[in-house]
Amino acid sequence: VASGRKQLVGLLTEDPDEVLEEGAQIVADPNQPVPMTMLGHVTSSYWSATLGRSIALALVRDGRARTGETLHVPMPGKTIRAVVGPTVFYDAEGSRLND
Repeated sequence: VASGRKQLVGLLTEDPDEVLEEGAQIVADPNQPVPMTMLGHVTSSYWSATLGRSIALALVRDGRARTGETLHVPMPGKTIRAVVGPTVFYDAEGSRLND
């Protein structure tokens, strides 16, 4: 994969009760001057009753290489911290499928 390409990743907010806005931009440093350098954007975001927390997918520059990294999502009135992870949030091993 070419460096700098956007890749689909999962995002878990540090506060599990905060749900990201779809379309929200993602930055590495929320304190950088405006206009900020955007790394990507949230493509979908939901509350998961099964997991008891919010989950989101995003397209992020060099996304899979950022696994475990905390990124920032500026939203009206606040900036939400989210950790990059895999796109599968439930039963990643597929054990339910193979039962």
